[in-house]
Amino acid sequence: MRLHCLYAALVLTLAFASPALAYLDPGTGSMLVSALVGIVATLFFLLKGIYYKGTGFFYSLVGRTKHREREGIVFWSEGRSYWNSFRPVMEALSARGERCTYLSSDEGDPGLACGLPGVTTRFIGTGNKAYSTLNMLEADVCALTTPGLDVLQIRRSPGVRHYTHIVHAVTDMAIYKLYSFDYFDSILCSGPHQACSIRALEELRGTGAKDLPECGCPYLDVMAARLEELRSAGTADAERKGKTRVLVAPTWGRNGLLALYGLNLLEPLARSGYELVIRPHPQSRIAEPELLRELAEGLAAFPNATWDAAPDGLAVMKDADVLVSDLSGIVFDFAFLLERPVLTLAFEPDLRGLEGNDLPWPAWELEVLDIVGRRISLEDLPRLPDIVREVREDPEFLPRLRALRAESVWNFRQAGPVIAEKLVALRDAAREK
Repeated sequence: MRLHCLYAALVLTLAFASPALAYLDPGTGSMLVSALVGIVATLFFLLKGIYYKGTGFFYSLVGRTKHREREGIVFWSEGRSYWNSFRPVMEALSARGERCTYLSSDEGDPGLACGLPGVTTRFIGTGNKAYSTLNMLEADVCALTTPGLDVLQIRRSPGVRHYTHIVHAVTDMAIYKLYSFDYFDSILCSGPHQACSIRALEELRGTGAKDLPECGCPYLDVMAARLEELRSAGTADAERKGKTRVLVAPTWGRNGLLALYGLNLLEPLARSGYELVIRPHPQSRIAEPELLRELAEGLAAFPNATWDAAPDGLAVMKDADVLVSDLSGIVFDFAFLLERPVLTLAFEPDLRGLEGNDLPWPAWELEVLDIVGRRISLEDLPRLPDIVREVREDPEFLPRLRALRAESVWNFRQAGPVIAEKLVALRDAAREK
């Protein structure tokens, strides 16, 4: 009990430090706090180990055993947008009668109120408060969708036996920051191209072989089920109204097509008379508000051009006939779920500081973009409306797309139960060790 009180006091001290009369920039401060938490965690587990050995020795003398509390499978989520990646897995664990714990750093995370039998949920705060909790966690298995373990603020806790990363997209590892996956014990990949990239990075950096089971992409389970619900509701889509609807949904930042092409891309579509829907990445509204304002002003004269900012993008995806995007994950969500074509802008992404800069081959998604639709160049933009019509009428598109999906996504629409089974196996193996 005293040791647990000491632990609580240390966490509270780190999480709610009083203000200092000195300047410390946020990046450096966060790294220093992370290092301090690591030191404290090491001391904590050292003392706790001594405590358990001492009490264990005492109880052995009197013929009793001392129970040591430890979580089994623990999930941690950065926020509500990742719930769909955890939900199918936790539902499968609950259906199996397994217990697990769901930690979140978002008070509005629907996972905290999931109500699944056997699932314990807890909000652990944000920033350094959350990192303090994670860095002193005790569990057999800790599952994250967050990369960068032992690189940034999330350090390996001495009390966690196995760390696993649940990949929350079907895209390759190339667009993640450097060293995103090096220090996990296993990566639950969604397809073979991800496993190949991980193996290449392991060989390059000498980090040792991780467990890379064939799992799949769990949030596609949720999206596929919800898509069926939306379709069964009977809402009319753009095709039934006799009009073609084009959805422009890019990523944000230096590789985003709105920043690269702007009105040169949007105006030809708006002038064509197509129903044009622009759905910027949520981060664009935070990082690029001036760009979005300029584009909205440039399209103000076109009533057929609208902007979508709904939290859930599936409804607007469902009614689109063609998607125009870049390297955003929505490319394969749209193609694989709706089986409709995607136009992507042909450009070489800036991979500085990203895993793709170290990979000996191009990112998988760059190699298959002509299968899920067509790559277009800057010179193609004036005739973009004609290209939209051509890809919609391509008779070879659908069989080509379905073959790609079959070879690139493991356990399509069934990833949740597969990952749940793997997590139970990892937990049992950790306990045996």
